[in-house]
Amino acid sequence: MRVAAINDLSGLGRCSLLADISVFSAMGIETCAVPIAVLSAQTGFSSYYCKELTGVIPEYAEKYKGQKVEFDGIITGFMLNETQAGSALEFIKTLKSEGTRVLVDPVLGDDGKRYMNFSEELLAAMKEMVKEADIITPNITELCLLADIDPTEHSKYLGDELIDYILRVAEKIRGNRKQLIAVTGIPLPEAGEVGNLIATELGHGIIRAHSNGVHYSGTGDLFAAVLFGGILNGKDPLDAAKLAGDFISASVEDAVKNGISGNEGIAFEKHLGMLI
Repeated sequence: MRVAAINDLSGLGRCSLLADISVFSAMGIETCAVPIAVLSAQTGFSSYYCKELTGVIPEYAEKYKGQKVEFDGIITGFMLNETQAGSALEFIKTLKSEGTRVLVDPVLGDDGKRYMNFSEELLAAMKEMVKEADIITPNITELCLLADIDPTEHSKYLGDELIDYILRVAEKIRGNRKQLIAVTGIPLPEAGEVGNLIATELGHGIIRAHSNGVHYSGTGDLFAAVLFGGILNGKDPLDAAKLAGDFISASVEDAVKNGISGNEGIAFEKHLGMLI
């Protein structure tokens, strides 16, 4: 199988295209990287070099279309601005065939806050991308932003009430009744646990995972890639999400043991065998 991954390439941070290429390779899937930018380090670091590559997206699409390249999947991640999101959307429309699955990770914010590159124009472009997706992997903040809801409102709810709230919001953004929505990083009443909610037109399920409360770079990218790779390989979405959660939990444990900071990402390299 072959997947096109539209994302940035960051040197430090164990995220984005590095996560995509590592995960898909372990899962037996060829990765065609479409870099939207190259960075010396992911944007959580206090200082980094960034070279924007917006123009390569339509050029890649044109070449691949001319070469009649076929993709089993297309995955998108971080977008610097609305121009990149618009180009990524055109890439999807140009290269998506009847058998192509599309996953959009709508990177917009976290913990009730918008990322520094957020704009209303980027949000509008991301909403259009979401309409083309078969799978969406927002955190709660991003889910609310896509639904034009205050991204801090969910903090009023706990436990089952929070899950019901998330399901209601998810229905507001579902562009296709068969669309799978995976909401990540949901705080659970149990100490030290977070949940990932998998919602389809047939119902929903929650995958629980251990959390040490530290925010690590790249966990969203890794979750999306493992979930996508599992589904493309024929796994049930809940089983694929469980694999992603177990993979990330094991990698977090190694990060803690080795004193790796949150900005450096989780130590997933030794656990890629879980995905083979």
